[in-house]
Amino acid sequence: MSPFSTLLVDDNTTFLGILKNFLKERQWEDLVDVVGTATNGEDALEKAAVLKPQVVLLDLVMPGLSGLQVLPRMKTLLPQTKIIVLTLLDSPDYSQAALAAGADFFVAKENLDADLRPIFAKLRQNGSLGHCD
Repeated sequence: MSPFSTLLVDDNTTFLGILKNFLKERQWEDLVDVVGTATNGEDALEKAAVLKPQVVLLDLVMPGLSGLQVLPRMKTLLPQTKIIVLTLLDSPDYSQAALAAGADFFVAKENLDADLRPIFAKLRQNGSLGHCD
């Protein structure tokens, strides 16, 4: 099976670099193909419309459109795309808000190593993702 086309969205360009390196160093090539990055909500929506990723890793706190504002728009734009919120805001309130806004999964950045791979494995096992055309 081919890896999931994935868009990374975070206003912190340093973190985007760390995340890309993390995925490469952990040899996630079988699960994740990073097709693009975005540093704000508007850019994320524009790139998602063009790239049609199967998965989006989305930060909640960004200037302009926040992740919570992007979520419902992204789901309307690409209903089959799975959105994984990846945030420093690890609290039940933010988790509930993100899931209510359309997130499929919620991962605290501090738990990235433990939580992210099982989510991708679950998506692969479910086979619920085709390419978003």
